[in-house]
Amino acid sequence: MLTILIVTAIITFIGFVLFRTWLHSGKQDQLKKAGVPEIDENQAAERLSEAISFETVSKQEPSSIDGDQFRAQHRYLEKAFPLVHQHLKKEVVNDFSLLYTWEAENSHLKPVMLTSHLDVVPIEPGTEGDWEHPPFSGAIRGGYVYGRGTMDVQCGVMAILESVEWLLQQGYKPKRTIYIGFGHDEEVDGDQGAYAISELLEKRNVELEYLLDEGLPIVDGLLEQINNPVALVAIAEKGYMSVELTASAEGGHSSVPQGKTSIAILSEAIEKLENNPMPARLDGIVKHTFESMAPSMSLHYRFAIANMWLFKRAFQYILSKMPATNAAMRTTTATTIFQSGIKENVLPTQAQAIVNFRIHPNDTVDDVLEHVKQVINDDRVEVKLLHGALNPSPVSDIEDANYKTLVKSIRQVFTDVTVSPSLMVAATDARHYTNLTRNIYRFLPIRSVESDLDRVHGTNERLSIRNYGEMIRFYVQMLRNSAVRPPVQKSQAHNEEELKHVTVK
Repeated sequence: MLTILIVTAIITFIGFVLFRTWLHSGKQDQLKKAGVPEIDENQAAERLSEAISFETVSKQEPSSIDGDQFRAQHRYLEKAFPLVHQHLKKEVVNDFSLLYTWEAENSHLKPVMLTSHLDVVPIEPGTEGDWEHPPFSGAIRGGYVYGRGTMDVQCGVMAILESVEWLLQQGYKPKRTIYIGFGHDEEVDGDQGAYAISELLEKRNVELEYLLDEGLPIVDGLLEQINNPVALVAIAEKGYMSVELTASAEGGHSSVPQGKTSIAILSEAIEKLENNPMPARLDGIVKHTFESMAPSMSLHYRFAIANMWLFKRAFQYILSKMPATNAAMRTTTATTIFQSGIKENVLPTQAQAIVNFRIHPNDTVDDVLEHVKQVINDDRVEVKLLHGALNPSPVSDIEDANYKTLVKSIRQVFTDVTVSPSLMVAATDARHYTNLTRNIYRFLPIRSVESDLDRVHGTNERLSIRNYGEMIRFYVQMLRNSAVRPPVQKSQAHNEEELKHVTVK
């Protein structure tokens, strides 16, 4: 009898895990391109090329910004997109940021908002000669536009404006108001740009249906086990904080050491922190990421993902060995500055270090600060939280109709991709808009392979003309899918019937 019960239990268990694997084996529904527009990609590339020629470089001190470059770019945008500037209300915020309002026919629907940023990072001194084409030339060569901002993120600014200009050419009138916001200081925290735009809208009692900001790309070769590209949509972003650690010890001549030096004491504290990170968690966003990719993976990986409860420890171990997935699972720790000593034969009385943390949505600033104190556990080390600490953003719901509209819009243009929710490990302007909506998505529709990663903020930044055309089509599709009606679930047939009313070239 006991043997029968054991065999029955084993068969039931096997059946259960196989059933879960089957549930994760469904392919994404095939979607038609649904009237995706024909875009003159070459003309659009020429306009992007000219926009890049303006050196809208972010500098930490607002007074050192080259305002003439931003104002000249503003004038160029008016010239390049005449219909946008004829039909949309344009406001200049804090001298250099831009807010556009496309008023709707039906004011009862919540508005939506697309955002990007006008500023770019500087060129690292000494690398100017490493560029194949000058970084602000906007050179068009071999099917690519080269220059600072082609990936981060003049492409987003220009593609959004291209999409609105195209829709206006078709006589399109949205049924809900559309806001477009371009900050001028995202690369230095966005306090003067996006924050000011958000504050302005809040004073006007604006409540958004959703906000779509720049964010993660479409990655080809994300994992060896996935054959097709993955569009990563960040539904949250990490928080940010830094602590200053100060260790004190007796000074004097190096020939007569007074025990451990301040450098040694602080080094021990840093080693403790880096060897004892905050715990990783294979749940929430990370779990959703892998579950959404499972249908595109081989059977044994689908089996493991479908039964993650069984293989959780193994999964966490493997993912923690890869920097990108490790960062997605936990709050990360990185020592970025260490200062001490004035002369080789003088014992330093103090040593200081800055340790930076990118905070996972499962943690808070207070959690991390307490963790630091407990791990170091040394009265000789003072721990000071630096200004600018920020908790993680709220996590947007992937079951919400707005997220599903975004997924649909991506796949109607990028028909070869899998769409996966993900976590933004860096900071974006989106964090300044959490007061306006709970539905915030961070996605930039550029195609990327591993070799492209060094180009962002690096040398030879570039974007293919073909991909730029896809970007414009995506924003057109996103606006048509979301700005014409309340975000309720309707049949595919109803959606296609509704799209027939939009004229396509």
